[in-house]
Amino acid sequence: MGTVKPKRTWVEIDPNALRANLCHARELAEGADVMAVVKADAYGHGFAETIKALDSEVSAFGVATLNEALAVMSVTEKTTDIMILGALLPDEREDAVSAGLHVTISSLVEAKEYDEIGKRTGSRVNSHLVLDTGMGRLGFTDEYFISEFPQISSLPNIEIEGVATHFPCSDQDLEFTKNQIEKFETIIKESKLKARWIHLANSAGIINFGNAGGNMIRPGLMLYGISPTPDSSHKLKPAMEWKTRITQVRKLPSGSGISYGQTFVTDKTTLVATVAVGYGDGYPRSVSGNGAEVVIQGKRCPVLGQVTMDMIMIDVSELTPSPCPGDEVTLLGGQMVEPITATELASKARTIPWEILTGISPRVERLIRA
Repeated sequence: MGTVKPKRTWVEIDPNALRANLCHARELAEGADVMAVVKADAYGHGFAETIKALDSEVSAFGVATLNEALAVMSVTEKTTDIMILGALLPDEREDAVSAGLHVTISSLVEAKEYDEIGKRTGSRVNSHLVLDTGMGRLGFTDEYFISEFPQISSLPNIEIEGVATHFPCSDQDLEFTKNQIEKFETIIKESKLKARWIHLANSAGIINFGNAGGNMIRPGLMLYGISPTPDSSHKLKPAMEWKTRITQVRKLPSGSGISYGQTFVTDKTTLVATVAVGYGDGYPRSVSGNGAEVVIQGKRCPVLGQVTMDMIMIDVSELTPSPCPGDEVTLLGGQMVEPITATELASKARTIPWEILTGISPRVERLIRA
């Protein structure tokens, strides 16, 4: 049996962290049912790995597209409801209905079209009515919903499983979000709508408003151990560590340019490690020159020059002993007092942690930590 070759770059997923973060979300939401949001390959953590960790713990999974929903169906080992959170294209709807997936409805026209599909296929359409209380993306406005709901509720093939809204700034503008909740509650009361699930709160909504008056929550970012709010004191544990390896170590003299554009030039003799990761793997090029660091031998080391497609260069002059090709490098995480977080890396890249996680490319292998 041959020796397993070292992996080029990979992420390690901690299922215990996923479950602990889920438990914390449920505690904040007073025991509400949970729709775990696993769109975009479970925020870069991997569908299969995440679903296996959470399948027995949640009531539903939330995804963005039909293909994502079908991918979740192929992995889940129990009859967990799967909801497509986005609007489906007309030519996708019948496949979704036939598969028993939950779909969103945002207009009377859309409801009637789904009802026709249900009639034609002999299926009940598992639907969630979306109310636009301020997101401006999907959903009924209040005046249209009040007038159109009686017609929707009378459609014979539409099963109203849920009613939902979405918070655009529950991490920033609490007063606006409170007004959304009040508007939502008013619409539900005036329409006399009854549904199995009422769900409003995303991760920031859960942290700031608990279940927000619903009986289901939709944790996304916090499920993966990252706070979506400036207050990071919550009991969340990152579920991912992103690692790679050193391919070369070279001593470069003072005056050596490093990477494209010669944006970094050494001002002294520098020990430089070339590392097997780049923007082709999802490590953001925009961190170049912005103080990004990695962890080697439990210590932070700076990234030098421009991030390239397949490699980055690291100053390892301060490490003792000097590192060697094959040594492990941590890009996210790290067994140290101050691990590198997706929030920190996003700040250096002038973006958001959601983009960092979902940008990790398919060529980065996902592994479950035992």
